[in-house]
Amino acid sequence: MLLASFALTACATGAEKPKRICPQVAIVRALEKAADFGQEAADPANLVSVAVMQKVEGTCDYSDKGVTVDFTLKMFAQKGPRLGGDRASFPFFASIVDAADKVKAKELMTAEFTFSSDKNVAEYNQPLRIFIPLAVDEDASTIRVLTGFQLTEAQLKAVGK
Repeated sequence: MLLASFALTACATGAEKPKRICPQVAIVRALEKAADFGQEAADPANLVSVAVMQKVEGTCDYSDKGVTVDFTLKMFAQKGPRLGGDRASFPFFASIVDAADKVKAKELMTAEFTFSSDKNVAEYNQPLRIFIPLAVDEDASTIRVLTGFQLTEAQLKAVGK
């Protein structure tokens, strides 16, 4: 048993360091959709617009100071019958969450959708770069980068129904 352990240790010392894992980047499912009804009741006839986060795609790169996460957040919005004009905006966030589910940082942004006159749907792709400081050999596998729409109290209540 001691010999087998020694052989494994000897192999490991000459090998490269194991590849560090990127933090998980995800959309919070309960916050992936936002519907704007203005000040009216949540009824399809009152819909100003609705936006949905489709997916996130990206990579990470470790340095001596931490990990840089580069990703693109892909969203789309649809016009509602009460949209006055060709633009709709939705606040959203990107946050860093640790292994204990504690939010370490959160940044609010706004997705600005512009609809062409002949289409009811608009796309919005937001490239994002987030740096997470880490110790030299620390791995970010237990850290998550979470995104979602920043909902109002009324929107949150509607999600819970």
